[in-house]
Amino acid sequence: MKNSLIRITAIVLGLFGLVSCDKDFNSIGSDVLGDDHFDLEKYEVQNLVAYTKPTGAVQSNNLPVNALGIYENPAFGTTTAHFVTQLELTRTYNEPEKIIGENFTFNSTDSVYLYVPYFATDTEVVDENTKLKIYELDSIYGDLNTTFDLKIYENGYYLNDFSAAEDFQNSQKHYTDETNKFDSNVGAQLNTSSDIYQNTSFKFNSNEIVLYKSKLLDNGTYVYVDEDGETLSSQSDITVRIIKERMNPGMWINLDKNILKNRILEASLDGKLYNNNVFKEYFKGLYFKTQQTSAGAGAMAMLDFSKGYVVIQYHSDITTTDSDGNVTTTNAKRKLKLTFGGNTVNLLNHSNAANYQNSLNNSNDVVGNDRLYIKGNNGSMAFIDLFGADDSDPDDIPEELENLRANNWLINDAFLIFYVDKTAMSNSSISEPNRILLFDATNNKPLLDYSIDTSVSSNSKKNKYNYGGIVELEDVENGRAVKYKVRITNQIRNIINSEDEDLNKNIRLGLCVTENINLSSNAYLKTPISINGDEVEFTPIGNVINPLGTILYGNNVAPADEAKKLKLQIFYTKPN
Repeated sequence: MKNSLIRITAIVLGLFGLVSCDKDFNSIGSDVLGDDHFDLEKYEVQNLVAYTKPTGAVQSNNLPVNALGIYENPAFGTTTAHFVTQLELTRTYNEPEKIIGENFTFNSTDSVYLYVPYFATDTEVVDENTKLKIYELDSIYGDLNTTFDLKIYENGYYLNDFSAAEDFQNSQKHYTDETNKFDSNVGAQLNTSSDIYQNTSFKFNSNEIVLYKSKLLDNGTYVYVDEDGETLSSQSDITVRIIKERMNPGMWINLDKNILKNRILEASLDGKLYNNNVFKEYFKGLYFKTQQTSAGAGAMAMLDFSKGYVVIQYHSDITTTDSDGNVTTTNAKRKLKLTFGGNTVNLLNHSNAANYQNSLNNSNDVVGNDRLYIKGNNGSMAFIDLFGADDSDPDDIPEELENLRANNWLINDAFLIFYVDKTAMSNSSISEPNRILLFDATNNKPLLDYSIDTSVSSNSKKNKYNYGGIVELEDVENGRAVKYKVRITNQIRNIINSEDEDLNKNIRLGLCVTENINLSSNAYLKTPISINGDEVEFTPIGNVINPLGTILYGNNVAPADEAKKLKLQIFYTKPN
């Protein structure tokens, strides 16, 4: 299965460091692509057909980043995102009684917790009172001041590496619509702390996480100490505490000690931690399930769960025998760490807004639409048929394209320009995508202009800036999106001038949002999109991991919107 998302996971994972906040973009607009074509002739293509199609459920296992939470977008509707992951041992335990120990107990200083860092930017400002660094969270959409219900369960559904339905010959695929499969196989809830901000009223917090220097007194009391190890006179005064370790803002949640003692620590003595294959078969991972607590409230974060982990702190007995046969039993504090590894699935439930649903219902792949709704996750893509379908002879080549070929022009540059419906996208609560991706929807691959563009930026998400697709904003503070511009010079040059039949085909173009321009691989659509007898089986993976959407003017607009309709501009030189 050459195009399987699973088989390219290793490549995708290598790009983890490239994925961060979509809001990190600043528009560079026409400054990069350039509008200086004054010495060239310009031709504007008259026949374009553009329309929207829903993607339906999309493949969502082993993505480089995953969504978690609730995002209510007035233009598109409400998305609820859940997440499932396997856990992996950081080491194996073929003799657990010699490493993990026996007779497991928890002291007051022991904790069992989960940590997943957020994408966050260090503002290099330190709060004078708390001594904590001030961070700005990235890749979180919605209202950060609202809360939602978060339950973390032991997952009861095993995530296979390979598909049993295909005789284990192909990698297993999971899709965004499989929530019921995991809901019907949940184990115990693990985040049962009395702190409601860790479960029923969870929220994404931008506070730096710090661990303070402390010590355990003989009476079992845990106290904060100064640099010399002396107990601080004020245990409640944060300003005098000594910071021992700093951690980026993240999800820090206490887990049920007794459940994990039984399920993991004690199970080690039965060989369940012998290796990761045995462990993942036994303990099938974690299921993060979210639920909106009130209408219009919630926030959604894009998270790199691969950087998360679970820590179990505990006390146990380890018995050793020296060379003289002397037996010694030591009870001490120990730690077992589990990382978020193996297979993962992002589960997405989306309820469409009325206007969005109407647009999908009225998609017209013959004459095109007035608006194009493109949305990531399990949303929608636009498709563009260049030069229309006006063909007066039986050669299946649009007349406009035949006329252009007959001109023998030297094609110097070509752009598709998409204008944003600023009225539909004017609500300030709508986060707008900072990049769109144009691709070859006939062959499910990147365009040549994308592939040959090696331009790089200090911000990796602005790479391939010559190819474009980067938002152009209003020239005011907090300006909204105006348009997107994509260079397709080589694509048009080949269609018009190449004599190679493999290059001059008038392919169908696909358009979607993208979270990361550096990702060129695909994810399967659960149900292929059918367009005039053709099938589109994939969507770019950058589209799957982006929860945002935008509304663009299409080709079939009202007369009043003529200046904003979709444009294909070709700059050329006439032959001598």
